[in-house]
Amino acid sequence: MSTPLAPDVPPPSIAEVERRRVIAATIEGLRERLRSDGGDLTLVSIDGPRVRVRLAGACVGCGAANETLGWIRRQLSLALGGGPVTVVPALGPETTSTTPSCTVSG
Repeated sequence: MSTPLAPDVPPPSIAEVERRRVIAATIEGLRERLRSDGGDLTLVSIDGPRVRVRLAGACVGCGAANETLGWIRRQLSLALGGGPVTVVPALGPETTSTTPSCTVSG
């Protein structure tokens, strides 16, 4: 049984549902590359063009984390056909690590 949405909250459009599916699938595909370097990536939220991700493992505190976020943004933009995307890191207690840093170049 599904719960109806509140009357003032319109359901997402088919285009938005597909966009979210593409983002989630792309993020999942990028995880293998990061895992091979000891890092990881989790999709936290999507809010319009803003995609919030959590870096984990070796990516936390890595000097190349901003480059990694840029690489993720480029991959998402390609998957979405060049549309605008902003990738921002999710911050919180899970972002602390003593794992060595990694570099992912794209």
